[in-house]
Amino acid sequence: MNRSTTHKLRTGTMERQKLPTGSVEALRAAGVCGLLVLVTLSVGWIGGALAQPDAYSSADDDLSDLGALTANKAWIYNQIGDNLSGILIILLGLGLWRALSPDVLGRIGAGAVMLTGLAIFVEGFLRLDCRGIDSGCTNDSWHASAHKINNRFGVAAIIAPLILAFAFRRIPEWRGAWLPSLAAVPAALVVGVLFSVLGNGAAVRATSLTLFAWLVFLAVRLMRTANARQAQTE
Repeated sequence: MNRSTTHKLRTGTMERQKLPTGSVEALRAAGVCGLLVLVTLSVGWIGGALAQPDAYSSADDDLSDLGALTANKAWIYNQIGDNLSGILIILLGLGLWRALSPDVLGRIGAGAVMLTGLAIFVEGFLRLDCRGIDSGCTNDSWHASAHKINNRFGVAAIIAPLILAFAFRRIPEWRGAWLPSLAAVPAALVVGVLFSVLGNGAAVRATSLTLFAWLVFLAVRLMRTANARQAQTE
């Protein structure tokens, strides 16, 4: 082995050691944020539903009704289920951005995850006027209309798994995550159809929960990536 080759190997080793040490804790923290999403969503969804009168049905009525101006203890859904969950998802997306860089497709997919989090965060402020169970409910205010428009950005939650699946396929460190990511969207659609027999509310919750479970899967993979990079420096 000549001196040039030896120098390149030593330089490459030093670069691999320097890169992980600056990002390991950030990646691990982002992974923890992703794991906490299921906790905040559960509190927002279950706690918000329990605060409503018996007329409210989680199987039939919309999730957004839990944060309406007429909802009981709307802060449970708005501030915990939406605002806090949105922030956690954005932080998870930032961790993915850092872990997948400089891959362009990976960055786009991470951006879609962050856009999903942003849409959820904003939803906590754009409240409906009333719940479906309220008599004469119309939801025609500017913030109710903005709420409906904001929901369209939820398509990012469907696009993100597909983009990241193809990004993971070409990144050796993440290749094991590409098939689960590719299957996330069809799985969410199938689950939604199955639960639709219980009502529209159940279908939306089942579909959303499946996609959020995929985010938790990414959070676990992100933490494993952090551990692997830390092991390279030891």
